Amino acid sequence: WGAIGYGYKSPLLFLDGSGKKGAFTQKDYLSQVLEHLQPILEAFAAVTHLLRPSVEPLFMEDGNSAHGHKSTRNYCARYRTAHGIILMSHPSTSPDMNPIEKCWRRIKQALHRRRRQHTTVAEMKAMVLEEWDRIPQDWINELILKQEHWVQVLMERHGWSTPN
Repeated sequence: WGAIGYGYKSPLLFLDGSGKKGAFTQKDYLSQVLEHLQPILEAFAAVTHLLRPSVEPLFMEDGNSAHGHKSTRNYCARYRTAHGIILMSHPSTSPDMNPIEKCWRRIKQALHRRRRQHTTVAEMKAMVLEEWDRIPQDWINELILKQEHWVQVLMERHGWSTPN
């Protein structure tokens, strides 16, 4: 799990699932991500308020069921509400709308280009961390600044994929 924003890139976390066959659950997401999110949101807010003083930072999640979007009474939804975490409304399955997806794609492409591939889970994690660290903040900033543009393009295309 990782988070990005204008002027910000979180540490990368490797998450453990406690569900059947190691599936990641809402309780896992709450304990491993949401409960540690406040400092990240405060960092986002500081930068956001510099850029636009009257705007509150938005948090974006993908459509993973562990995020608990289907009910307002599940663990995650109650936690977000209690802690003032404002979610950005977007199509849950649209990678066009989530800039972090471009970061994951960049990491995957870099891993495929490596001459030496990992042979253990520990090696894989180390390589993923190296690639995460190599993502330039300026590149992330450009993704964030282009977000409004991509929202407009997606609306013009009536929700169909964008040419990015």
